[in-house]
Amino acid sequence: MFSLNELIHKQHSLNQSSNFYQFINEMDEYFINEKSKDNRYLELNQKALAGDPEAVSYFYHDIEKYLRINPFRGKLPAAYDSAVEGLFHEWKGFGPAYPWITKKQFSNSSGLQIIGKNIFFNHKGQFQPYPHRMTSLDRVEQLKRTLLSSDERAKADKSKPAEEFKINDPLWPGRFIRIAMWVYPRTWEDFTTISLRRQIVEYLDYEDQAGTGSIPTETINLWIAFSQLKLNTIVAGPVGSGKSTFANTYVGETLKQSRSSLGLVLIEKHPESLLPYVIEGHRIIPVMALHEDLMTVGIESLRMDPDIIFMTEMRHYEWEFYIWAGSKGYDNLAGTFHTVDAEDIPYQGAIAVYSQIGGSLKGHLISALQSIKMVVVMQKLETGEKRVTRLSEIVFDEFENNIYANDLIRWDKETDSYTYNCELSDSTKKQLEENNRAAFYTFMDHLTKLSSKYPMKDPHVISRRSRMVLNG
Repeated sequence: MFSLNELIHKQHSLNQSSNFYQFINEMDEYFINEKSKDNRYLELNQKALAGDPEAVSYFYHDIEKYLRINPFRGKLPAAYDSAVEGLFHEWKGFGPAYPWITKKQFSNSSGLQIIGKNIFFNHKGQFQPYPHRMTSLDRVEQLKRTLLSSDERAKADKSKPAEEFKINDPLWPGRFIRIAMWVYPRTWEDFTTISLRRQIVEYLDYEDQAGTGSIPTETINLWIAFSQLKLNTIVAGPVGSGKSTFANTYVGETLKQSRSSLGLVLIEKHPESLLPYVIEGHRIIPVMALHEDLMTVGIESLRMDPDIIFMTEMRHYEWEFYIWAGSKGYDNLAGTFHTVDAEDIPYQGAIAVYSQIGGSLKGHLISALQSIKMVVVMQKLETGEKRVTRLSEIVFDEFENNIYANDLIRWDKETDSYTYNCELSDSTKKQLEENNRAAFYTFMDHLTKLSSKYPMKDPHVISRRSRMVLNG
């Protein structure tokens, strides 16, 4: 004998739609009527949108109960293996993006990009069409709201059409998926763009870097010595070039090669670096700072007795602190920057500060030259491999009023080979010998031998932009 409630459910199931999306609407209406007054339901509903495991499990269980009385007999969208997961992710979750976010088959894909209803994913370093599309622009908007709900500070609308934030990565506990979002009027109305970037690489030491082909095996010991020189260093390159991974290698090896316990202040807008999880025995302080807080946080970090300050992504506000600290004489500043021209980095850093606080562009440039000593340039090859293409000393020739990059290591694309130059400026040699005499001689010994075997022609690359500012 059926109870009254079961009879109602049975009657409801007879009228159930075989259209998947209509079925979801009917299910949603049912739960609204049944649980709208349940405070726990409302609380878990918000958590489910952010991917909370307890909340997801709760809704999976409710959907299973609903399906026992109201079985779905239609055709599932291709993105889903079961009615329960399909109904949940189209109702509360990530929609067709769900497999990339949660399924192990995509665990080594570093990126997913949604442009309107079209989806692309990064496979072995190259973007290609994703197996599924968003079903509608409304579903894109729902996904946008789902992702934004994971961070109460995140906002993307007409008043703020660009946003960056993070969500926990279900496939890699302790790591994050970084999200960049553009909405109208930054994009056309039907082209909301959501880019998701996943950390897929464990920490690499220099031997691992050589194994991936990013540096030659013959330079491993040179790079190990380089990490002990305490020079202010920028790792530069375009998006996807491996600069963040290499910067972590550089800073991580600085810590690992030290005989004492060092202090590292790690300044990020969003948690991204793996160093706090993989390097032990050192005082690693991970700090999150918004743009407007960066200068204050940077100055405060100097009171934490750091041996290294690492800003994982240099944009505008980060440069203000980097140049200020470097011009005050602080060593061992590290950061990454989106460019491929080592010789122009002081100019670009000065422009970043000038655009924020005004003043004298020439004065900011002089300060930048006091702050930036070495630049590592990374590039992504057409094959998807990441490659160090330059290691450059930044030189200010005061007599000629000229700025140039003195390349110590240079990769040639046409010959796929490296050449080397061991002639450093006298001022850099003096600083390196004072910073770490043993590491300096080891570095120079390896560089001299490689330069003798594979000499570089014309190692100096002049920064015409900087020269215009200095002579203007």
